Amino acid sequence: MTETPAQIPFERRSQTDRRRQPTPMLSRYTFFGGRREGGRRSEEDRNIFVDRYGQGLFLASAFVLLLNLLDAFFTLFYLSYGGKELNPVAQFLLDVGPEAFLLAKTLGIGVCVAYLVLVSRFKGAKLGLAVVLSLYTALLGWHLFLFFRVF
Repeated sequence: MTETPAQIPFERRSQTDRRRQPTPMLSRYTFFGGRREGGRRSEEDRNIFVDRYGQGLFLASAFVLLLNLLDAFFTLFYLSYGGKELNPVAQFLLDVGPEAFLLAKTLGIGVCVAYLVLVSRFKGAKLGLAVVLSLYTALLGWHLFLFFRVF
């Protein structure tokens, strides 16, 4: 059966349909005015990029960044009392200066956490953030143990 001209739908859009392409990892909405919290269809809940994130993800990533700063503080504190840094990369940065150490440590973890947030809807990303959070929490416990044992 052939369609008559009255049955053929008229296309009013002048541009191609933007929904034919997946949401990119970084878009103009990533940092300001995000629009997308999940998939468009019910089966699209994993392996997608979104530009709006939940409070839990924000709190977990902020807590990782806070624990990173506490780790840097305790490291500098112990070194001021004669402690030794066992990580050769951190020792190199400390030899350059405490500012270089803090900058590299903060930027390094900040970029990694930002990446985990961007890919949070992909398999393993939230697990990765949970592992990092757990390791930093254990490291803070170790710092507190040393602090109360020595001082």
